[in-house]
This record gives sequence, structure tokens and C-alpha cells, in this order.
Amino acid sequence: MTDAVARLRHWVAARPDATLLRAAGRVYSYGETEARAARVGAVLRDAAGRRGARVALVLEQYDEFFVCMLGAWLAGLVVVPLNVSLPQSDIDWLIEKSRPEVVVVSDDGACAAAEDGPARLIVTRDAAGLVDGVRVVSREDGSAGLADTPSASGDELEAVEADELAMIMFTSGTTGLPKGVCQTLRAVSSNAGHVSRVLGLGPDDRIFINTPPYFTSGICHFLTLMANGGGVAGRLGFYFGAGLLDEMEAEGCTGFGGAPAHLVRVVEPMDEPRPHAFRFWVSSGDHLPLPVIEKFSRVLPGVDLYNMYGLTEVSGRLCVLAPAELDVKVGSVGRPIGDMRVVARRGDLSEAAPGEQGELYVTGSLLMQGYLDEPDVTAATLTGHGLRTGDFGTVDESGAVWIAGRKDDIIKRGGEKVSIIHVQQALQGLGRFADVAVVAAADEILGHVPVAFVVPHEPDGFKASRVLRELRGLLPSSSLPSRVVPVAAIPRTGSGKAIRAELHKLLTEEPE
Repeated sequence: MTDAVARLRHWVAARPDATLLRAAGRVYSYGETEARAARVGAVLRDAAGRRGARVALVLEQYDEFFVCMLGAWLAGLVVVPLNVSLPQSDIDWLIEKSRPEVVVVSDDGACAAAEDGPARLIVTRDAAGLVDGVRVVSREDGSAGLADTPSASGDELEAVEADELAMIMFTSGTTGLPKGVCQTLRAVSSNAGHVSRVLGLGPDDRIFINTPPYFTSGICHFLTLMANGGGVAGRLGFYFGAGLLDEMEAEGCTGFGGAPAHLVRVVEPMDEPRPHAFRFWVSSGDHLPLPVIEKFSRVLPGVDLYNMYGLTEVSGRLCVLAPAELDVKVGSVGRPIGDMRVVARRGDLSEAAPGEQGELYVTGSLLMQGYLDEPDVTAATLTGHGLRTGDFGTVDESGAVWIAGRKDDIIKRGGEKVSIIHVQQALQGLGRFADVAVVAAADEILGHVPVAFVVPHEPDGFKASRVLRELRGLLPSSSLPSRVVPVAAIPRTGSGKAIRAELHKLLTEEPE
């Protein structure tokens, strides 16, 4: 698979004036993106001092992030995206762990220069507001002075090669401290290329995203559209309902990429079909309930819905469920892309039978090189049987995968195993809620019990007892939530994941 740098250059030569990125009213063509990225790359290379150095991007704006990411790759550097929504102490910890030679921040971000720390650079813009380069912060007084003329021009830069380290992407840390996933440019690019082919993308396609660019999914969407000469429109903020569809139409998008919560909140309030020019919709992170799929088909007819499942350790997407199988493989996250293979294994590591639950292991060319400076964790994860995902699920005869959840999502309630993911799926299938999340709560007698948080469509008429009655026809008694708590909104990250720590805090505040 041709790497991302080669694909960018191909489309610059073939369609230099075609739009690659639209963000906050600013428009970047392929040719303009490459030219601006090359200027950024030249300064980054000078500041870093060597090829293969690391560049931490503490950037939230789509254009700043993607131009600097491409600039770093053009300069033969390794990109380290950092989550800007984290507390400053956490960002400082990630910088210390990744040891970048250069840190790039927005012009409105804090950028104090350290005497012996990484070089600090600030994104600069031209009169039109487009990213025009980066400038170096003076170590003497902390002011941002323009850098000296780079010793290398954009044309002289030596780009990252396909099999070289190109990115260190930190995991979310939801199951422990964040780990730095080391990936080559070939793996990152191949993932995007495989997904682009599955979606049937072409130069006329444009995807709308509001997942932050520093998340794996945001990067994956950008590279996936770039693989076949398409474009991306990015808008910060978690958009829902008609407002999301309006944004897509205003940006001339043919598709959308986001979390299941996006799709649920878009279709649930809709009663009648809506005229549109959309072609595809990508929902990533979890399976979609059949009632949601059926309503999606009714209110947005003709839109191809793709359900996807991914891991940072494989550079993004791992499995895709095609539109034709949404109602055949209900609850599945689809089949692996490319040469990837997913196998469920028993506790003794033997391969589970089709339909038998086990821990999921992954093999194939998209696997990470390992975790940054964590050889023991890498060895425990990259095993002789492949990547140990920590997710449990089943694989059928056709290779389709079902996810039951992580080890922490499978609890023991009075000695019986309960998947809180299955409880969540049953609640979503009732069609009564705009959003749902389930957590495992400690119980002195039973060990752990599932507790559900729901956002009712009709808050005034909500009754937990009625919800539990309906669930009894869908779940065994051991899986019924011990409590169903109505809330105004489910706290979620920028990528759409429920923030369980905040839900547990709500639980302690909620009267029994």
C-alpha cells in the first residue's frame, strides 16, 4: 500500500486545486496543504536537529494539527499527538514520557520555553487565517520570535519512509496509565487505504468529522479520505440531531464519521424521511441496536451505514460490518480488514469454537511495533498468538466478530457472569432513550452489579420499574440493572466514549 506521503504527493500532482480540508471557514487545497506543510516541516527539522526526532503536537484545531502532522512526516520526523483536553499536569507527564525534541502548540496556547527541555514552536497564520508555518520560542525570555531561515527547503526534505516509525499514539488510559503505541507509516497508511476501499471512496467524497484530530479516529478519517483524493470537513464540538445534518450539508459532505452516540441522537428525534445528498455513514466504537439501524434506513434512505471497530494498536480500524449485513449479523462489529485476523481464545489459549466466547487475539500486518519504552508490557501484549486485545467476544464461521466487552466489562454478580455491554445494548434496543451508558458498581453481597444511566426521550413519564419490566423479556435476571438512573446527558469524551469516572461520581450522589 502506498504510504500517506506518497498519496499526498500523487493527488497534489493530479488535482492540486481539489479541496483536502475545510475547517472553521478555512479551505485548504491539496497543493496548498503540501506547500504549507513543507514550510512547517523545514522549521521542525531545523528545530529538532535530526531526522527521526519526535514532534509532540498539542493542537486542537483541525488545520493546525493536520498541516503540522504532514509537515513532520515530510521532514522525516515522528508525530506524537497529545490530547489537549487533559489537565496540564497530564500533558506534561506525556511529554516527559515521550521525550520529544520539539513541542508545537497553537498561538493561543501556553508555550513557555524550558532551558533544557524540548524546543517550543507556535503555529503561525497568514492574513487569510491559513496555517503559514511555525515559529520558535526564544529560550532567553520565552517570547515567540520568528525562526531563522531553515537550512532545508521543503523540496530538500527527506520524508519518513514506509517502514520507519511515524507516530506514537497514546492510548486513552481508561484501563491504566496511557501507553505509547509505536506505528510505522506503512501501517498507518495501509489502514486508511483498506478502509477507503471498503467505503468505495472517490475524489468527490467529503467526510464530516467532529472527533478531535488528535484521536486515532480523527487521524484515520483524514488519511482515509486522502487515500483516494477526497476531502475532510472538521468542526469542533460534539454535534447531534438536525444540527449535525445541517453542518454536513453546509460543508457539502457526502458522509459522516463518528461514534454510535452521534447516529443514535440524530435518528431518534426524526419521524419522517429527510431529503439529503449523503452517501455513507461510518459509526465506530460499538455495535448498533437493530431498531436504530432500521430507523436510520427509514429516515435517511439510501445512505450506506458502516459499523466499525478499531484499536489504537492497529492504527485505527480493525473490523467493518458492511451495510448489506447489518440486519443479518445483528450486533456484530464486522470482519477484519485486509490481512488482519481475529481469533477468540479460551483460557488455555486454544482457539475457541465458532460462537464460543473467548479473549480476542489479532494478527496481521497492521500491528504496532510495540509500546514506547515498555518491553514487558509489549511482550505480554504481542504474544505468539498475536496481539492480546483485552476484549472478550465471539467469532462465527464467516469470521464476523461480536464484542462482549473488556475484562472489566464482564462482571460476576453473585457468581454469574454479566456483560455490561449486553445490558447497554438491550437498553438501547428499547427505543426509549436518546443515550445510554452502563457501569459496574460494587455490591457488598453480590460482588458487582450493573447500573444503568439513561437519557429518556420523555423525562416526565420516566419510570424505572417499566424499564425493568421490558428488560425482563430481553435479559436474564442476573443481567438486569440494579438501578436505572435518568440523567439529562451522558458525560462523554470528544470521541464519544462515556466517562465512567463521572458516572460513578453521579452514582454516589444519587439517592438509593
